[in-house]
Amino acid sequence: MVLSEEEFAVQTWGEVELGDKRLTARAVYIGARMAAHPEASLATQMQDPGGLEGAYRMMNHEGVTLRGLLAPTYERTRQLASEKGKVVLWVNDQTELDYTFQRAKGGMGPIGDGKGRGLLMHSTLAIRPETREVVGLGNVQVYLRVETPKPEPKSTRTMEGRVWEVAADEIGVAPEGVIWVEVSDRGSDSFLYMAKCVELHKEFLIRIAHNRRLVQEAEGEADKIMDYARSLLPQGGTQREVAVPSSPQQAARSAQVVMAWAPVVLPPSSQAPKEERKHAPLRVWVLRVWEPHPPEAVEGLEWILLSSLPVTTPAEADERVDWYTCRWFCEDFHQCLKTGCQIEHSQLSDREDTEALLGFVAPIAVRLLQLRQTARQPSEHLAVDEVDPLMVEVVAAKTKQDNFQTMPLLTFWLLVARLGGFQGRKRDGNPGWRTLWWGWRYASDLTNGARIILDRRTKL
Repeated sequence: MVLSEEEFAVQTWGEVELGDKRLTARAVYIGARMAAHPEASLATQMQDPGGLEGAYRMMNHEGVTLRGLLAPTYERTRQLASEKGKVVLWVNDQTELDYTFQRAKGGMGPIGDGKGRGLLMHSTLAIRPETREVVGLGNVQVYLRVETPKPEPKSTRTMEGRVWEVAADEIGVAPEGVIWVEVSDRGSDSFLYMAKCVELHKEFLIRIAHNRRLVQEAEGEADKIMDYARSLLPQGGTQREVAVPSSPQQAARSAQVVMAWAPVVLPPSSQAPKEERKHAPLRVWVLRVWEPHPPEAVEGLEWILLSSLPVTTPAEADERVDWYTCRWFCEDFHQCLKTGCQIEHSQLSDREDTEALLGFVAPIAVRLLQLRQTARQPSEHLAVDEVDPLMVEVVAAKTKQDNFQTMPLLTFWLLVARLGGFQGRKRDGNPGWRTLWWGWRYASDLTNGARIILDRRTKL
């Protein structure tokens, strides 16, 4: 069943170890209030001066940390991702938390072109690729950009260059009988990251950024990986379609792409630090995905991916491409953090307080994504079997439906989305997380009001 805000808070923060049971109880209370209205200010969420003061003390407490607040969430995600015989993708992405206009906020660093101020954040989500289900949150790191000296020493590796490796290490070793695949974008193109995945018995699928040298296994082969990938002829016989999400430069669109693949041997760079040079070469597969005929005035799509799992058939190539597109769930997660939970509008005074706040809003942002997933999942169940029956009755009454007890679950979610502003026209597609959440929040408020009246009448 879809958990209420109180049930969700108990599941998420009920076992946090903060050194004091009273802090754990307060974490559950604060989490429930935030989950009810994630986009509201802290004052609105807490509803009274005492609750707000308790929330401020919580964020300021030296024993309350991002890692501590998220530890039970990480453990639950690992448990859910450990079902034998299954593939789980650990998709990674980075974003910036922008506090440029909050000059009084301490502990910030440069972002963007260096003129802005804020924090860098790296996130890892667990995804089941066959259903595109968001299993949970795997890792969150917050860090500052550090300027490296010029000329850059060979041994210098800042946190910004190590976040993928650190995240993979903190998530841990893949359980026996389960395939865990690290999926990440061009910023992760690091031999040490790939070697770390091998050490942890994980697979990897990354988009490369560097034209690395290869071990040449045939005469006349290109000796650099991008050059070699671009020399391969299309394979598989047919084009496939890839949905390209919107960006600041262009609207969302579909791209007709072709693919080519081949095994390669990737050695550590001879110019790399000793830490990298000690590793043996990696035998991997390179997969190039490109758009031979992009629309006019549109940059054609090209991905050059490295896969530790074999790519030997069109079906395997298709699967790797589908896996890589799951990385966009991280972009949705960051959007939920910024738009759904308003993390960049927080007026807390410094980095430590902001990180503590993130320990609450990150699981809530994942919940927003999972709500969208739940609403889209085919089901023959009745709504009253999966959702609080009182909420189903309230939604039915508000939308003038006849019998709430026989309402299908998918009908319920469509009505919830309509309460959030979803029009349901043919061109509208499926409800997004925003309209679903706005509708769910509205329905929750109506249900809580109805429950107060019913409880009062019962007492009378």
